[in-house]
Amino acid sequence: MENKGEIMYSEEFEFSLDLVKKCGEVIKAAFNAEKKISEKSAPNDLVTETDQLVEKMLIQGLRERFPDTSFIGEESVAGGEKCELTERSTWIIDPIDGTTNFISSNPQICTILGFMVDKEVQFGIVYNPILDQLWTARKGQGAEYNGNKIHVSSCTNLSTALLIQEMGGSSSDQKIEMVNKNLQTFIPKVRSIRAYGSAGINLAYLAMGAVDAYFEFGFHIWDYAAPLLIVREAGGVAMDTSGGQVDYLARRMLATASKELADQILPNITSIQMERD
Repeated sequence: MENKGEIMYSEEFEFSLDLVKKCGEVIKAAFNAEKKISEKSAPNDLVTETDQLVEKMLIQGLRERFPDTSFIGEESVAGGEKCELTERSTWIIDPIDGTTNFISSNPQICTILGFMVDKEVQFGIVYNPILDQLWTARKGQGAEYNGNKIHVSSCTNLSTALLIQEMGGSSSDQKIEMVNKNLQTFIPKVRSIRAYGSAGINLAYLAMGAVDAYFEFGFHIWDYAAPLLIVREAGGVAMDTSGGQVDYLARRMLATASKELADQILPNITSIQMERD
């Protein structure tokens, strides 16, 4: 039997999922074409016209259908809008997560869409239109990949874990030092390290059991709020890197396939304090 929450947000879920798929056609059409690229905050913080177009399509479509909702979008915030999370029904949007991959026609990209009410994620969508991969979760209803139920791996031991560690590029000496330190710490302790260049893809892979653990510092609510619901609904664990509850504006998190794995990772993490969103 459907619970009240599912009934309440079925229209939002179905409409937004259809809209995300339509935006996927725009992304596919632009994927192998020449791209117009601009820098945002740094030479490795990039945006394309397609990022901006897709976010505009999503916001316009959702605002028309659901006029009493709020929005937090990556490109809108980059354009000067405030990143303000309230109790209001709020859409959290990353039009193309993995923009650097997109620019290089690397297919590890996705659109991330989350719907939050009272600061809690009610459903999350991660869609890779290039590889036709769709991950979804609705609170209390489990997680799916292309329509089939998924579950995190059974990994409980760090020595057998596939750990995601994004390296990226950075001009911050503090962040470079932190990344290097974490790699030095964890490479001897895990089975192997992976990095896909997209937080949405990283977390979606964790949810379906393809990797076992992932922590990151420096990303944003639109990168991890919606995918973390997919991880949780797939049986995974999500927390702040301090060990407390996830803070969607703190720009950091740890996600694992099991509590045992989280307990082994937490004491070994080298962290830095990020400026809050």
